[in-house]
Amino acid sequence: MRHGWARKSLVLALAVVLCFGATGLAGCSGQKESTEETSGQGPVETIKVGVQTALTGPLPDYGDAAKKGCELAAKDFGTFEMNGKTYKVELVVLDDKAEPAEAAVVAQTMVDDGVVGVIGSLTTGATLSAIPIYAQNRIPLISGSVTGPKANESGVDTFYRTCWSDAIQGEALAAWAQELGAKKVVLMDDNGAYAVGLADVAEKALKSAGVQTLRQNCQSGDKDLSAQVANIKEFGPDAVIFTGYHPEAGLLRKQMIESGLGDVIFMGGDGIKSTEFIAEAGGTKNAEGCYATFGGFPEAQQPGYEEFAAKYEKAYGAKVGPYAQNNYDAFGALIAAIKAAGSTNTEDIIAALQNLTYEGVTGTFSFASKAEGSVARGDIVVEGLTPANVPRYVVKNGEWVGVE
Repeated sequence: MRHGWARKSLVLALAVVLCFGATGLAGCSGQKESTEETSGQGPVETIKVGVQTALTGPLPDYGDAAKKGCELAAKDFGTFEMNGKTYKVELVVLDDKAEPAEAAVVAQTMVDDGVVGVIGSLTTGATLSAIPIYAQNRIPLISGSVTGPKANESGVDTFYRTCWSDAIQGEALAAWAQELGAKKVVLMDDNGAYAVGLADVAEKALKSAGVQTLRQNCQSGDKDLSAQVANIKEFGPDAVIFTGYHPEAGLLRKQMIESGLGDVIFMGGDGIKSTEFIAEAGGTKNAEGCYATFGGFPEAQQPGYEEFAAKYEKAYGAKVGPYAQNNYDAFGALIAAIKAAGSTNTEDIIAALQNLTYEGVTGTFSFASKAEGSVARGDIVVEGLTPANVPRYVVKNGEWVGVE
C-alpha cells in the first residue's frame, strides 16, 4: 500500500516537472506564442510590440505620457482578427532614460525579445542610437515624439514618425519671434541632437530675414547657466529661443529673471511645453508669458482628441501628457499595417507602412516613402503641414494654453 502511494507520487511529480519545463521553454523563446482561449474563440497568437521610452532620467513626464498613450492603444487595438486567427499584443515597455548609450542597449534587447515593431524612442538623440539596430534587424520603429530632422537623415525604411519634423517647427519659431517684434535673438541649445537641429533651422530662418543672432549652448543636466546669462545680457536680445528640454529651459528662465532679463521674450519648442517647466522656472510668476511651439496640430484641430482626452483622464486621473495621442496613433498605425499586410513578418509590415493611410486621433495621415524637398523618408504626411499651422502656446495663470 505504501509502496503504491510512493509510485503514484513519483509519477505525479514527473508530470509537474514536465509541465513546468514546457511552460518555461515557451516563455523564454521571445517569439510568438499560441495559446487556447477557454471561451471557444480558438487559437490566440501573442505578438510582442515594444515601447521604448524614457521613464527615468530628465524627461519622465514625457516618457510616462508616451507609455500611457501606448497602453490605451493596446486596449483599443491590441486584440484583432487576421486570416481567421485572433492576435493579442503583449507590450514590452523598456526605459532608455533618454540616453543614447542606453537606447542602443534597449534596442538590442527588443530585437532579442522578438518584437514585431517598436513605438519610440522619446528623444532624437536616443533614437539616433536605436535606428541602426532596428534597421539592421528589419524591425519597424514609429516615434510619436521625435521631431529632429536627423532621425531620418539616413533614409532607412524602418523609421517613421507621427509628429512633425523640426524642419517645420524651427521655421515656425523664427516666424513667431519676428511677429513679436524681435530684431536680435539668442538661440540656445543643450548640445543634444534634438536641440541643435531645431536651433539650426530657426537660426537659418532668422538670418535669412535679417535678424541678428547669437548662438549659445549648455549641457543637459547643467545646474548653473550664469555664464550663458551673462553673454545674453551683454548681447541685449529682444528674445531668447531655448531649443532643448524643460529642466534647463526652466533654469535659464529663472536665472535670466534674477539677472534683470525678465522683459526679454522667452520661447522654446515642444521640449519645454511641460507643466514641470513652470516649477523649474521658479514658479508661476517667472513662467508667465513664456512661449512654446509643438510638433502637431492644435488639440482643437485633432478630430479624435476630445474623445481621447476623456479616455485618458478616466484611465489615469490626469490631463493628457505631451505627445500621448501621437504615440496612441503610432501604435494604431502599426497594428493597421500588420492587418493590411495580413502578416506579422516584419518585412511585410515595413512594406505596408509605406502604403498606409491611417485615420487617428490627430487626423488622417500617411508616411513619406521617399525624400522630397523638406520631407524626409518616414516623415508624417498630412494636409496642412506648414510652419503657419504649427500650434503656439503661452503660459497663462500657471498653465500652457493655446494661442489663437
